[in-house]
Amino acid sequence: MNEAKCGQNAAKKLLRRTGGDVERAIDLGCGCGTPYLPRGNNNNSNDDDDEWDFTLPRVDDRNTSKLTDDANSNNGSISGLMTPSSSDSKLGLGGDDEFDLEKLVGDIQAGQGCEEIRSRLTRYREHMKPVKLREALNGLILGFPGFFYVVETLNSELLRMWAEYGGDVNITYGSAKPLPLVAYVIALGNSYAADTTGILRTLLGLGASVTGIPKAFYTPLERDIPDDGPSSDELGDLGDEDKKWCTPKVRKRIAASLNFRFEQRYLLHRAAGLNRFSGAKRQMAKLYKAEDLLGVHYFLVGQTAAITYVVDRLLCYLALQIERPIILLFAGPSGHDLLTVDCTNMHSKYDLWGPVKPYAGYKDGSKLNNFLAEHSGRRSIVFLDEFEKMDQEIRNTLLLPFQDELLTPVDCKKTIWIMATNAFDETIHAFCTTHEKVLFDDEPGKEGQKLVQKLSRSIQKESVTKFGAPLSGRISGFIPFLTFSPSEQAAVADRILANFGRDRIKSIKCSDVASKSHMVGDLDLQVRRGYSVCKALATKGYVPELGARSITNTVDDDVRLPVVNEYLDRREEIREDQGKCTFIVGVDEDGEIDVSESPSEGTSGSS
Repeated sequence: MNEAKCGQNAAKKLLRRTGGDVERAIDLGCGCGTPYLPRGNNNNSNDDDDEWDFTLPRVDDRNTSKLTDDANSNNGSISGLMTPSSSDSKLGLGGDDEFDLEKLVGDIQAGQGCEEIRSRLTRYREHMKPVKLREALNGLILGFPGFFYVVETLNSELLRMWAEYGGDVNITYGSAKPLPLVAYVIALGNSYAADTTGILRTLLGLGASVTGIPKAFYTPLERDIPDDGPSSDELGDLGDEDKKWCTPKVRKRIAASLNFRFEQRYLLHRAAGLNRFSGAKRQMAKLYKAEDLLGVHYFLVGQTAAITYVVDRLLCYLALQIERPIILLFAGPSGHDLLTVDCTNMHSKYDLWGPVKPYAGYKDGSKLNNFLAEHSGRRSIVFLDEFEKMDQEIRNTLLLPFQDELLTPVDCKKTIWIMATNAFDETIHAFCTTHEKVLFDDEPGKEGQKLVQKLSRSIQKESVTKFGAPLSGRISGFIPFLTFSPSEQAAVADRILANFGRDRIKSIKCSDVASKSHMVGDLDLQVRRGYSVCKALATKGYVPELGARSITNTVDDDVRLPVVNEYLDRREEIREDQGKCTFIVGVDEDGEIDVSESPSEGTSGSS
């Protein structure tokens, strides 16, 4: 066994001897050659060299089987590793279903799939009390919480699963300077190859708090953060117990990550401004397997009032077990996160519902009709986009399924109908222009909510004229989708830019078959001063009537096109072994987007 392996094993033994007390284990190991214990966050040292570098230790899979030394007592707890004791489990010691966090984490690091991990967690839950499983999942491995190892995989599905079985999304690492899981997620994301924005969205949607993140990192929102982090004058809350982790060295790393992905700052700002969902609401959502509903705020940009209305309305229906259709009208310009199902080709009621007997094809039905029949009496969702393009005769055929009573052979009482329309765009644009200052203030307030409610009532009255009273009277809620505020425009630009960056970081694949090739790859797109870049893209490209699509066009013109052209111009041949290259995206003195390739090995083979 090599020296490194011996050192890691020694660290494990010290942790077991001290019952997971990292500080005591460090003291015991100072003279024993154990460099694997994370010292910096567990003592009062101010030396930056002692601080954790955000790299988790590797769990040796050859040492993840059940341990048999004398330290295996302490009621089934081994250095934070919880196992069911004989009084809490019907399983024998060493059985396949006995919980072993170290083994589980080791298998996760080795790349075991979510399906197998879920199967094991399900078995554990069947044989352990819920409180014991929660304690186990939140135990320590080599001094770090198990959840940190889960986040390290950058796998949102695994993260959701861990939380579902009891993982604490607000868990911290360290005793003297407790580092929140949210901060660890941000610190990891410094490139598109390790982009943690999706993980942050998921974590916040599951209820993670941002109170442990100094406010100066996300307020004011519309700016770039200094390279060393916010100034000391701005960091007035560093004295708080939950912010002591934010040392100068860590501050610099967090600033670099947040300057790279502006959307992460947007998400933190949004989380700080939203009201926390109560435990009762989360309980209700879990009962009906609708937990994802509570995280919608972090997967859509903007539309706070619309999302809040929909979530509150759906939770109310679930809580009261109301059995009548929910009919929602989403009004707003295209490209503003409207749900998309094409209804433009509905020229007759038969296009919507299918032919009736004795016409040919009557047994085949239609896509909508078959879906409703398959989900009769069950919860389901139907999206009808560009609803205004249906003829009135076709729209009137929806009156029966929209009824409270069961008047059709198919039970639609639990169906949620969402109709998206551009019919009220002029009303919404004029309203947003008139009330721009209040609606798009970065600090959400009740005044803005009241204005949106006022707009909703205006759309309801207008709907009677456009769609008729019978149909409008059956609509449960009229939900206006507003145009984007300046910070929301920048967040949209960042998201579009990230899609391009994540795709180009993939390895080059050369093939004679075009569909199997990936010729522009191994390309690291680095964004300098993320907010300034995204603001420039949004300012130049955003057209309220076109929504997010207008920003996509600007990203194409100002980033994608220059990157690809320069990439191709500087190479005589594209090879799979040509190495990685780096492109820098920034803003010049005139506020224009500047794109250039950084000298690197990636230009080998260039002319």
